[in-house]
Amino acid sequence: MESVLGLTQELISHEKQLALSVSLILSQNEALKEGYLKNDRKLLFETLQKEIPKIKHYLQIENLEVQLHTKDAKAYVRSWDFEDYGDDLSTFRKGISLLQQIKVPLVAIELGKRLNIKALCPIFDKNEFIGSLEIIISFDEVAQNLSAKKINFVILMDKELLEIGEWMKELQQIDGYVIVSNNCSSGCINSFISNVSTPIMQQGFARSNGALFGFTPLFDIEAKQVGYIGIWFGESLLKESLLLRASLAPRAIPLPVKMLEPAIQDSLQHEVLIR
Repeated sequence: MESVLGLTQELISHEKQLALSVSLILSQNEALKEGYLKNDRKLLFETLQKEIPKIKHYLQIENLEVQLHTKDAKAYVRSWDFEDYGDDLSTFRKGISLLQQIKVPLVAIELGKRLNIKALCPIFDKNEFIGSLEIIISFDEVAQNLSAKKINFVILMDKELLEIGEWMKELQQIDGYVIVSNNCSSGCINSFISNVSTPIMQQGFARSNGALFGFTPLFDIEAKQVGYIGIWFGESLLKESLLLRASLAPRAIPLPVKMLEPAIQDSLQHEVLIR
């Protein structure tokens, strides 16, 4: 169980690195910079619609969204909705507020309208800060990797955070937590709910009805616990533990995207925060 929990964390870290790499690449896109300088939201949106499919194809990922922000932390262009913009994100987005202060790339699990992986990167034109972009990646890739090995995966968020993500109030809950992401069927998740409680999550491990359950705390960009990562699987998988360790590990071969990292100009982006 400890091994699988550790490997799950490695898979999440891999997705963070991927999101950060994409944010660094897009922040150097000349068409995006032109859109900012001309205050042309249509050009920015069209550029994202052109670049995102290429990134998905190149990196073989299914779910990736991009949000652009103004230099004063307002929503500028969202790749999934051109008409929705202008929200002041600094009031509830800790990552964006931090980016405004330090102006270096960062990546973390963060709550916006959803709880997922967000990589943020400043955009500069001739050393002038003109805005920022955000790469949003769900936990789907992690979930699919684990599902292939008969391992169930769930993200549980503290109910106190529903004030920000109001739409998630309709999702299933366990004690003081909301199930915001999982790779399980309805019957499977109902079985999970019937076997798990807050004390079990806090304990970290449980064994019940022929299944093993494991939990590890989930922290946000400020190192504040916002919930738990949970996994569970049938006891029969214990016989395959060595195989699981080998097959669940993130890709051993570096992603091709590493060859495309943009050159860092001057001394503006020497620091990257990964939390």
